[in-house]
Amino acid sequence: MNSENLQNRSLRNIFGKFATGVSVVSFYDNQGIPNGITVNSFASVSLEPPIVLWCLNNNSELFNEISHREKYIFNFLSIDQRNLAIKLSEKENHTFDSVDHTHNEFGPIIKETLGWISCSKKETISAGDHLIIIGIVDDFEIFKNNKKPLVFWSGDYQNL
Repeated sequence: MNSENLQNRSLRNIFGKFATGVSVVSFYDNQGIPNGITVNSFASVSLEPPIVLWCLNNNSELFNEISHREKYIFNFLSIDQRNLAIKLSEKENHTFDSVDHTHNEFGPIIKETLGWISCSKKETISAGDHLIIIGIVDDFEIFKNNKKPLVFWSGDYQNL
């Protein structure tokens, strides 16, 4: 492995030492079919007005589909949804065929999550190998199910 690859691996390893929650960004594709992608880059930006952001890899097979999407939903996953996170992170496996969900005008809402936030795209910023997508929060719901969050740390899904 050359020194650049070693440096990239080391940088990835240190980034991985910051634990993040895991969510699925869900949306309807151009044919109205529910789709989703697992992300751990969600961040709250502002309360007034309510703004959030997330990042999408420029090489994602859903890049063209999502980067132009005006509405989407964050579904915050619980520890018992690890398999769903894995499924929706795999290439060409983003449909909701086997995902228990309800419909919302912004996208599908996954059942048994910790809650969800619907957003309207405010702007996008190209940054390195990712697109930063900034959204205005339109609505949200917290499910009172006492479940623990699914966490991504050190390159793998973790239970708290």
